[in-house]
Amino acid sequence: MTGTPGWTAGVLVTTMSDVKVKAPGVKVVAPRVVAAPAQPRTPAQHDRRSRVLSSASAMLTAGGEDSLQMKRVAEDARVSLATVYRYFPSKDHLLLEMARARFERALARVQQSDVDLVGSTPGARVSAYLLREFAAQQRQPHVTSALARVLIGTNPDYRGTHDEVQRMHLRLLSVIAHGHDSTPGYEAWMVLRVVAGCFGSATRNWIAGLLSADEARFEIALACRLLDLPASPAVNRTGSVAP
Repeated sequence: MTGTPGWTAGVLVTTMSDVKVKAPGVKVVAPRVVAAPAQPRTPAQHDRRSRVLSSASAMLTAGGEDSLQMKRVAEDARVSLATVYRYFPSKDHLLLEMARARFERALARVQQSDVDLVGSTPGARVSAYLLREFAAQQRQPHVTSALARVLIGTNPDYRGTHDEVQRMHLRLLSVIAHGHDSTPGYEAWMVLRVVAGCFGSATRNWIAGLLSADEARFEIALACRLLDLPASPAVNRTGSVAP
């Protein structure tokens, strides 16, 4: 619902979806505005931002999300607290950037052929890679839990980073499944999205104790089999099968 706020009988009336105030005597609370993260421009700024991410990652790995305090991160990274907030306006911004950096490094390694891709089919290669990734996540439960939480968030302040991380993950799986120069069609791309979603779901359910590690691995491997199914009849973007 959209519209323009105005005054009626001395009472602010608005149709903004995030502020619904129409009754007299009710305090109007403006939508929370989160500053956009600054982008480093000089080598020194890149270095300070990198130190913040490294310090935050070490703290998260050692003590979990509760130990990740912005002031402690600033002290460990040898920067001012203002510098931390300039690049990461909130803890969730910081966590999302950690996730983005991880996918960025993984994509670069795969594109540079620094990762052994085992398997003779797309499904087998993606399954081997994701099962290896799940094993790494098991070794870092604090990090896995924090990043899983922030990656399923719905806060619009983080929409851009969420979308970038998702695109990076799908591109990573696409390179593993189909090769560096591949351009998957719509159906193949949607299958990759399903596989990525199943991987995320299995990971979150393992974190929550709803799946054992063996059950999570089975779900991941099962989802990857979709990549080896023969192409279906032409499917349009609404999901219906063309006649």
